[in-house]
Amino acid sequence: MNVRSFKLKAGSLLMVLAITQSAWAGGGVKATAKFDGKRPKRSVIKMDADQYCATANKKKDGSPKKVGSEQAIVSKSGMVKNVIVYVKDGLGDAKFDTPAEQAELNQQGCMYKPHVLSLQTGQPMLIKNSDSTLHNIHSFAEKQRGFNFAQPKKGDEKEVKFARPEIVKVKCDVHPWMSAHIGVFDHPFHAVTGKKGTCDINDLPAGEYTLVAWHETFGEMEQKVTVADGAAVEVEFVFKAK
Repeated sequence: MNVRSFKLKAGSLLMVLAITQSAWAGGGVKATAKFDGKRPKRSVIKMDADQYCATANKKKDGSPKKVGSEQAIVSKSGMVKNVIVYVKDGLGDAKFDTPAEQAELNQQGCMYKPHVLSLQTGQPMLIKNSDSTLHNIHSFAEKQRGFNFAQPKKGDEKEVKFARPEIVKVKCDVHPWMSAHIGVFDHPFHAVTGKKGTCDINDLPAGEYTLVAWHETFGEMEQKVTVADGAAVEVEFVFKAK
């Protein structure tokens, strides 16, 4: 084989590899959630009903730390935290493996951490108590069996799973200010915005999809997107004051 022939065959091989990688490469969505209107104020949560809770949250210097409500967190620049962004339509009848990775809902400082999370049906979720006080975890599910159990001691843990897709609210029957929301989906294409109002959905096959942005206070909205192989499409959801 001469050098020229080798170079041609090597070039053809690289082209085939590039085409194969492109055909199988996943795309993605970079979502941003914003708020248009007067920025909502967060209220200070009063935890005096439980002496432990009243003193559980402290600053680095040991002084008491005020804890704000989490139902509507909007930054000064208008970015919205705790928005669940997920694929609603476009996946067809595709089936996806259940993640073995364990999600976690912690009770710390008499608050749920995180306040909003998302996971897949069948994926294990660990609920644990990091406080030295009694908590009672009560889920309000409509499409599956709920749960309601106590964790009286620090270090108590219990694993739960969800069988069907829905957004499930969780509350503490002991401390009425404690609440969380769990987005459950039958696919892995979902994410929750952080304090900068952004989140990423990765490895999404090329195609046309309907995305939903859900927020417990601001409601939800839909947007259609087209995802290309190996590319990330930027999507912006703007919630407006009612």
